[in-house]
Amino acid sequence: MRIRPLLAGASVAFALFATALSFPLSAAPQEENALTSAQLAEIRQAVRAGQASVVEDLLKNGASPNFRMENGDTGFTYAVRADTPQVAEALLKSGKLALNDANRFGETPLMMAVFKGNNELFDELLKAGADPKGGANWTALHYAATEGRTEMIEKLLALGVSPNVQTSSGVTPLIMAARKPSRASVMALLKAGAYRDYCTDKRESPADFARRAGDQELAKYLAVEACAVVGKKK
Repeated sequence: MRIRPLLAGASVAFALFATALSFPLSAAPQEENALTSAQLAEIRQAVRAGQASVVEDLLKNGASPNFRMENGDTGFTYAVRADTPQVAEALLKSGKLALNDANRFGETPLMMAVFKGNNELFDELLKAGADPKGGANWTALHYAATEGRTEMIEKLLALGVSPNVQTSSGVTPLIMAARKPSRASVMALLKAGAYRDYCTDKRESPADFARRAGDQELAKYLAVEACAVVGKKK
C-alpha cells in the first residue's frame, strides 16, 4: 500500500507497515469504460468536487460508473477515501458499478467501505453482490482487523471468509487485530479458528505485534513456542 494524499483518516503507521511488506499494485482494469475524453474529464471533476447530483446526471445520461481517477483510484474508491459517500452511493445505485473492481492499490469497493467504517455502504455492497473475499493481496477482513471493526469482522467471517487469509508476506487478520490492538477483534478471529502460529515472512507472530503495541497481557495470551507457518503458506 502506498501513502498518498487522499488517505484521509488513515493510520500512517499502517501505511508504512503495508509498504514495508511490499503491497503490490493491482493489475489494470479488465476493460476501460466507454467514456469520451470530455465525459471522463467531466465525471472526474464532479467526483473530485464531491458533486453527487452532477455525477447522478452524468450517469443517467449514459456515463459509466467504472472509470479511473488520475491517481489510480476507481471513481468509487476515490469518493469513499475523500469522505464523499453521497458520490459513492450515486455510483453504486447506478446498478452498473463493477463491485469487485480493485484500484491500482489493490483495494476493492468493499475494502474501502470497511476502511472508512461506513457500515451502511458495507451492507449495501454485500447486498449488491460484492465479493467478501475480494482483494489483490490485502482483503476486507484484513482492513476490518486493522481498524478493530469487530462487527464487520463477524459479518465477513459469517460469509465464509477464512480467518487465516494471508497477504503475500504472510500477514493475517489476527496479526492486524493484535497490532491495533483490539482484544474484541482478536477474540472474534480466534473463535472462528484463526491460528496464533501463522507468522510473517520475517517470523513475526501475532504475539509479537501485540507486544509492540503495548498490550503485554494480550501478547502473553497469543504467545506460541514457534511459528508453524512463516510467510504465505505454500
